[in-house]
Amino acid sequence: MTRDEAPGAQLTGERAADVKLVAKGGATQILGQVVQKGLTFVFVALIVRFLGTAEYGIYRQVFQVLTVAMTLAAGGFPVAAVRFIARARAAGDPSAARGAARVALTAAAISGMVIFAAGVLAADRLAAAFADSGSGVEYLAFLFRVGAAYVPLYACMQVMRLCTQAYKTMTPSVVVGNIIQPIARFGLSAIALLAGFAVTGVIVALVLSAGIGLLAGLWYYARLLTDEDRAAPPKWEVGPMLRFAFPQAGAIFFSTQSLGLGVILVGLFGLDREVGIYGIAQSLQLAGGLFLSSIVGIWGPMVVDIYEQGDLGRLQSLYQTINRWVATLSIPIFAALILQPELFVTLIAGQKGAGAVVLVPILAVGNIFFVGTGPSGYLLSMTGRPVLNLVNSIVSVALYVGLGILVVPTYGAIGMAIVDSTVTILINVAKAIEGKIFVGVQPFGRTFLKPVAATLAASGILLIWRVVLGHSTVTALVGLALAGLVYVGILRVLGLDPQEELVIGTVKQRVTGMLRRSKR
Repeated sequence: MTRDEAPGAQLTGERAADVKLVAKGGATQILGQVVQKGLTFVFVALIVRFLGTAEYGIYRQVFQVLTVAMTLAAGGFPVAAVRFIARARAAGDPSAARGAARVALTAAAISGMVIFAAGVLAADRLAAAFADSGSGVEYLAFLFRVGAAYVPLYACMQVMRLCTQAYKTMTPSVVVGNIIQPIARFGLSAIALLAGFAVTGVIVALVLSAGIGLLAGLWYYARLLTDEDRAAPPKWEVGPMLRFAFPQAGAIFFSTQSLGLGVILVGLFGLDREVGIYGIAQSLQLAGGLFLSSIVGIWGPMVVDIYEQGDLGRLQSLYQTINRWVATLSIPIFAALILQPELFVTLIAGQKGAGAVVLVPILAVGNIFFVGTGPSGYLLSMTGRPVLNLVNSIVSVALYVGLGILVVPTYGAIGMAIVDSTVTILINVAKAIEGKIFVGVQPFGRTFLKPVAATLAASGILLIWRVVLGHSTVTALVGLALAGLVYVGILRVLGLDPQEELVIGTVKQRVTGMLRRSKR
């Protein structure tokens, strides 16, 4: 156990406050992520059953291109908003805080409109690249034009969400991005499918939901401003924000997860049905990544605050605590996906998604390393090293695209899954090492071994269960339940650390409070 990991050190003063703040923000975000990811699973099940895997593949291609365009439009401005607003608030400068929000929103709106116009003009060329045949080009081009408005709307929504996170509260961001926008998208999509509008209706629903989310984000941000904030004249620090945002934009844009390169490469070199199968396998990975994505929102502004104070011991203590939580909650999910992929594919897509069974465990192996190294990318950015993240991202995309072009034309979606997993492992291990070298902190404490040991034991039980009893939906569900009991039991035997007990108590208080308020 490192000195930074000593329980007594972690549960006194500022370190205990850090743990409680992250636990509160994480609990709020987890509730939102459960809603969002749950709706995503139901949405995939709905569209696959209504339209089939080929039509779902068409939707995924359009959605992925729009997501890439939106990522480019938002650039590094959402993250820049967090860093500059949090820094201004730490310095007691409301003018700089207001100015940072305005710079970020204005920049995202301008770039979003430029990309919107470019997308409308380039729709025919995009469609020609992705369509399975010449007869499908006109339809696909129409879908790209219909969906183009999603780009500026969602980019601006993301800026407003992260502006609220800079105030060290997760509730507005979660409500906007994980509840309001996903519910609007799902509800409008369901109506469109029932009305027979097929993929066109689903794309229109996507655009409308982004507009609804943006309005909600603006409203929540305005509510957070104090009278002093409103009275302060905005200080427009355009130059410093641009210098931070541009390399950060590159890091985000060249992130293989942001780009969804797997879907794009399979779409370029394969058939719509293969894209649909790959999309089903990818959607199942969301459950395991839920907890990491729930933590990074509150983690970002806290890194800025602690790092600016120069307290690396406190930063590493929190970093290792967060990584252990993520490992405890995420790694068992990916282990289950590796050992029982048939069950999860059947639940989400039925027999139409059978081709995804072989892809699910391949992707899950890479994602174990993604969650197991913690929020390392955010650590690098929030400590003022966006250029390093940019280099990481460019290298990973170069590997991804280069290997994908070599592999996908011959091996299709299976080859893409292997490339995805390999690159994910390499880049996330590299980020963890860079955090130690350049920042001076690393994510692995001795207690990280507890969830790893418990996962291995539970996986052994599940594997034996499957070998002995074979596979069916009933036996798979019973086996998962048994493995889950083994996992929890081993964690209890190994014991909870003091800060874990603090986290559990804090999360319980947070959830109980939210439920009580919802009943009023």
